[in-house]
Parts: sequence; C-alpha cells; structure tokens
Amino acid sequence: MEPFPPRRPLESPLPDPAPDLAAKVADLTDALLKLERRVAALEAGPVRTARPAAARRAAPAPEEEESILPAGLGLTEALSLGGRTFLVLAGAFVLRHLTESQTLPTWLGVALGLAYAGTWLFMADVAGRAGRPWSAGFHGLATVAVGLPLLLEAASRFKLLSPPLAAALLLALTGVALAVAVRRRLHGLAWLVTVGGTLTAVALMLVSGRLGPATAYLILLGVATLWLGYVVDWLYLRWPVALVADLVMAFLALRAGAQATAEGPTVALLVQALLVAGYFGSFAARTLLLQRKVVAFEVFQTAAAILVGLGGAVLVAARSGSGRPALGAVSLVFGAGAYAVAFAFVERRQKIRENFYFYASVALVFTLAGTTLLLPGGALAVVWAALAVGAGLLARRQRSATLALHAAVYGVAAALAGDLVHHAAEALFGPPEVAWSPAGLASVLVAAGMAATTWLTAHQDGPARPLARVPRFLLFLALALSVTGLLTGWLGPLLAGAPGAGASPSVLAAVRTAVLSSGALLLAWLGRSPRWAEAGWLVYPVLGVAGIKILLEDLRVGRPATQVLTFAFFGAALILVPRLRGRKKEPPAAAPPADAARKAG
Repeated sequence: MEPFPPRRPLESPLPDPAPDLAAKVADLTDALLKLERRVAALEAGPVRTARPAAARRAAPAPEEEESILPAGLGLTEALSLGGRTFLVLAGAFVLRHLTESQTLPTWLGVALGLAYAGTWLFMADVAGRAGRPWSAGFHGLATVAVGLPLLLEAASRFKLLSPPLAAALLLALTGVALAVAVRRRLHGLAWLVTVGGTLTAVALMLVSGRLGPATAYLILLGVATLWLGYVVDWLYLRWPVALVADLVMAFLALRAGAQATAEGPTVALLVQALLVAGYFGSFAARTLLLQRKVVAFEVFQTAAAILVGLGGAVLVAARSGSGRPALGAVSLVFGAGAYAVAFAFVERRQKIRENFYFYASVALVFTLAGTTLLLPGGALAVVWAALAVGAGLLARRQRSATLALHAAVYGVAAALAGDLVHHAAEALFGPPEVAWSPAGLASVLVAAGMAATTWLTAHQDGPARPLARVPRFLLFLALALSVTGLLTGWLGPLLAGAPGAGASPSVLAAVRTAVLSSGALLLAWLGRSPRWAEAGWLVYPVLGVAGIKILLEDLRVGRPATQVLTFAFFGAALILVPRLRGRKKEPPAAAPPADAARKAG
C-alpha cells in the first residue's frame, strides 16, 4: 500500500468562461449582422422618422406620394383576378335581368344590387387585411362597376331616387369605400372611387337637370380627398375633384338667376356657403391647429373658392335681390377674423410667413366683398378711403409692408367706387359740348383720404425694391388722375363755361393743358425724394399725354389767345421737368455707431 494516494489536479470551483464567452460573442455577431441588414433595408425604402414638433409645423406637405398601383402582379394572377371580376359582373347582370323582367320588384332589385356591390366592398376590406392588395383592388373595381351605374339608373331610368337621395346614397357608398381604402392603404381603390364618384355626380346633373345636390356631393368629396392628402399623403387625389367642383359651382351660380331652373338662389347660396366653409375650415385647421405652411393647392383652391363661391354668391344676390345684407355681414366677419388671425396669431406667435400672407390676402378680399354688399356707391367709396387711411396709419406705426399694400388697394378701390377716375376721364378728355357729372363732397373726401394714404405709406427707410413700389405707384396714379380731374372739373366751368352748349372748347382745351403741365411739374418735384420715387415714374407719361392732347385737341379747336397759354405752360414744363428730375434729394445719412463716432471724435 502506498502511504499516500496519488495527487489529483485541483478542480476549479468556477466553470471555464471560455465556452460562454465564445457563445456570447457569436450571438452579438449575429445581432450585429441582423442590425446591418435592417439598416440597409430601411435605407433602401422610404422611412417615416419622427421629427421635432417645430420641424413638423414648418415643413411643407410632401411633393411626392406613394405609387397608386402595388407591385408584384404576375400574368397568371392578373388573369385570375380579371376572370373573377367578370363573374362578379355576371352576377350583377343576373339581378338586372330579374329586375327588368319584373321577376323582382324594381325597388327590391335595386336594393339587392346595392347590397351586392357592398358585399364586394367588404371582400376588398378582407383582402386588404390579408395583405393581398391586388385582390382588394379588383374587388373595389367590382364595387364601382356595379354600384355607381346602378345608382345612376335608379335615379334616371327607374325613377326610384330623387336627386338629393341619389346624391346622399352616392356619398354614403363612396365614403365607405374611401374609408376602406384608407384603412387598408389601397391607393388605387381611392382613385377608382374618387373618379367614379365624380363622373357619376356629373351624370346625375345631366339626367336630372338638378345641380345643387350633386354639387354639394362634389364639394364634400373634395374636402374628403383634401384630408386624405393631409393624413395619408395622397396629394394628387384632391385636384380633379376640386377642379370639377369649382367648374360646376360656377355654372350653378350663373344658372341660379334663370327663370326656368329647378333651383332658386337659396340653393345656390347654400351650396356656395358649403364650398367656402368646407375648404376654408379645412385650411384653417391645418395651418392654425396643426401649424403647417400653406401649400400650392390651398392657395389655388382659396382663389377658386373666393371666385366661384364668394363671387358667385355676390352674383346670385345681385340677380335675386335677396341675401345681400346677410352675405355682406358674413363676409365682413370672415374678413375681420382673417385679419385677427394674420396679425394677432400668425405674425406674433406662429411666425410662418406664407401663412401670414395667405390670411392677410383672404382678409382683404372678404373685407372688400362685404363692404360692397352692404354699402351703396358713394358711402362705399368713403368707407374704403377711411380703411385706406386706417391701414396706412397702422402700416406707418408697425412698419408693415403688408398693411401698406392693403392701404394702397383700398385707396385705388375708393377712387374707382367714387367715380373719381371716370370723372377725370370726362373732365380731361370728354367733349366740351357734353356735360359731365359734377364732383360732390364724397369725391373730395375720397381724394383727401387717398392723399393721406399716399403720405402715410411713404417709405421711411429710403427706396424699396421696385416690385414693392408697384402698389404705391398705382395709388399715385389713381390720386394723380383724381386730383387732376377734380381741378379740371372746377376750373373748366369757371373759366370756359359749364360743359354743354355754352362751353368754350378753346378755353377748356387750354385749361386742360395747363392742369396737366402743372401736374407734371408737381410730380417731378415730388419725385426728387427717394420716398416719393413713384411720383417721378408718372412725369414723362403725363407729359406725353399732354403733348398728344395738344396735337389732337388744342391745335384743332384752339384760338391764338388760348394757344399762347397752351404752348407757354407746356413749354415751361418741358424746360423745368428735366432740371427737377436731375436734382435728386439724397436720403439722410444714417447716424454712425457710437464706437465709430467716438473714434472719429
């Protein structure tokens, strides 16, 4: 026996870490490879990443949308789906034959046909949920091919549905179909339903002779497709519906005043209100609540809605003689609200420049339309002149180019509404044997308001960009015409006799030339300052008009005594105007900074 057993190697109480470590490294390697493949797959396709709230508010709507047709349709599957669709249509024609042969009552046949179309819409939803977009699309095509023509025949041939009820059922069918398309992301089905619904609505108008119900349907469908663009980025779907709705709305407005139409002005006004409220409400919800920028479609449809909605409502109210006060009050409320949104919310809080211009422009249009509907001509011109002065005061206080533009627009509108431009044309170029309308106190007040607006909107910081000066140039042009017409209208009867049989053509021609020449001198003197550069733009056109007038009028009707004054005034203007135009007043130099002033001292 050995005294001691052989010694065995000591066993470690801890297991060997090498196998576990190797397994963990292998797992990490596999995970890294999977992550790399996932990143590569994401980079290859469109990714919707979360963005900060400010970036989402400021970012415009995407300019590209997903493809209408899904990928991956083979020839065998296409033939199979097409054959299935023809079998569905065969079933629909079975119901049609049973209805036409009076085997089924007409109302029951139509009801079964609509239920049959709804069945295939349900199948489209099931196929979309199962991940078979092509199958779902063909089911949707069957729904459109069966349901929409059946609705049209029920309203026209079978006389089962009135135009309002047919439009309501059409709205229900297309609404459910669009909901299925959005739920299963079936872009092609949305196009089928939208185009089919639009064509069916137009056909309903033609067969029934009623425009109101189908137009209301088109407006609601247009608003729905607008929100589809907002929510699921189906951007181009809203364009065709909006275009058709605008055209039909314009036709409805033109037709509302006719005696032979089934719809009166009330229906037209209600549908026009639906157009304006539906689209403007949607635009406001997106730009104000969601704080997004105005996009091209919103600008286009706003202009179209104002033209065919608000403008059409004005036309209908003018023809029918009813609804003008209410429509004017609503327009003023819209205008005041848009001004409040533009200056109190967008400019101060949201600070999105495109939205500010959008709402300010809408406010201007609604204010002009509302005051036009509420006030007669003379009072309207005075109110517009007051609005011009008020906008000019605010523009001067806040240094707002937008308010200065609005002041110029109100001023030009006041000159047109107050007949100042028409009076100027009569006084300067009308035949002396025809009496012109005298200018009253309202015309003087409007001219004074325009002069005050012109002074208030003068650029305080030196010359501005030429494009920014165009509104002030138009204001200067309207003011120059108005003042020249007023002076000629006062001096002509005083010196040449009242226009009519007793007026002296030669004296009146001399008075006109003297006023034009003096006006050119005044404009040249004002135009020396950069703040009044727009006045200088009118100098040579005024001289050109005066020269042409001398050739056409003064030389023909003038006498030696009056031609002396004519050539004296015009010659003096030709001599002095270039000298005045050559002496430009330099804008005041800006004060040097404090550091520079100390160094200079």
